Amino acid sequence: MARYERFDDDAPAPKFTVVTRSNLPNDPEISEKIDLFVPTNSSLSAEEETTTRHALITLNIISIVVSTVCGIITFFLAVEEQSASALGFAVDTILDVLAFLSIIWRFTSTHDQVKKEIYVLRILSVLFFASGFGVFIDSVIDIRHKVHPIPNHYLVVAVAIQTIVFFCLAFGKYTVAKKLNVISAYSDAFNTFISALMALSVAFSITIYNSNQSVWYFDPMVGMVISVTIMTYGVWMMFKSFRAT
Repeated sequence: MARYERFDDDAPAPKFTVVTRSNLPNDPEISEKIDLFVPTNSSLSAEEETTTRHALITLNIISIVVSTVCGIITFFLAVEEQSASALGFAVDTILDVLAFLSIIWRFTSTHDQVKKEIYVLRILSVLFFASGFGVFIDSVIDIRHKVHPIPNHYLVVAVAIQTIVFFCLAFGKYTVAKKLNVISAYSDAFNTFISALMALSVAFSITIYNSNQSVWYFDPMVGMVISVTIMTYGVWMMFKSFRAT
């Protein structure tokens, strides 16, 4: 079965070369490109593709600014309210900045892309697993000692705004990814979408507690779910990086 490799140049060169499994070289650079790219829209010109890639970079720059500001605000509010789920979301949001930087790095340079991506994946996998494990332990301690969150309506407003912003960014990235039809771009959109879902879950758990404080354990339970998600994502990235070598 034929697979397709996409050239990563902005110049109007042929966009595909057909490579079969029988003559596929063992070069990890080529293998990873084949895994990361899928056949693109033939109607997309070289100029349109360049513009679309620049749009993806711009969206990720916006994501970095939003994630940094929202992550810092949520972190301090989570510590004040003693919310494990909000703390997990804040840590994940701050670490997402590195993921956005890796996407920018990938689409602004055509040199040593695979080596750079593998290096970034391994660093991120360690950070995600370590942060997820820390939030998981904190959630377990909260449940064990029956630590109740401190009601804070500002945190609800903050994560609600973040939910809307991240959903909008995810939609924009998905629209761009459909034009590029590149798996890494789809992954970037999916990562932003997960951040929006996490923010939504934090707002949901805090709202439930404010209405019924007898379910205080719901917040650390959500924190455990988020932490497991972060750790699983870290393990997947590590597996992906070693598979590419």
